[in-house]
Amino acid sequence: MNDIKKFVRFYKSDFGRKVLAREANYLKKELKDRKKILDIGCGIGYFEEMLPGLNIIGLDNSREMLEEARKSSSKKFVFGDAEHLDFPEESFDGAFMVTTLEFLDDYKKVVDEVVRVLEPKGKFVAMILNPESEYFKSHMHKADSYFRKIKHTNLKEIESYISKLFAMTGEYFLGIRGQEVFDTRDKNLASLYVVKGVKV
Repeated sequence: MNDIKKFVRFYKSDFGRKVLAREANYLKKELKDRKKILDIGCGIGYFEEMLPGLNIIGLDNSREMLEEARKSSSKKFVFGDAEHLDFPEESFDGAFMVTTLEFLDDYKKVVDEVVRVLEPKGKFVAMILNPESEYFKSHMHKADSYFRKIKHTNLKEIESYISKLFAMTGEYFLGIRGQEVFDTRDKNLASLYVVKGVKV
């Protein structure tokens, strides 16, 4: 099964909808005051569809994903590379990435690019898979899991780099056990670690 079909199947499942609704609500709360937001690694455009009130441009390096995204949202989607964002400096006042940064070759280059395209005081939210969690470990046991494509699992290292460029905080988020989704800050149960920063 190709990645697009896997994502669509996940998004349409009850479990997927519960997970994504919580992620969308979190992003809405963090970015609600932002005028122009970039979603880096937008995939099939779930957050663009779920957050109609936010002015989001979705960017992805898969034309197939973008084609799928345009079916469910009328927002703008662009083909591009996270390490070389094709936007002028200070084009956005908000940017987010959901389980994307840790899969990219050079996350430092990506963070540098985010800083470049954000205005002063621009906000960045990165939701990163938490390798300490039960959810992550259960996925890594599956031979066909896309989690196996992850390139960076050292959260402290990622956080340390982001903290040089942003006034930031980090927190564990989104407990997952089996098909159950719940609030937690426990690093063994939280599927994500969220880094939030304001450009200094």
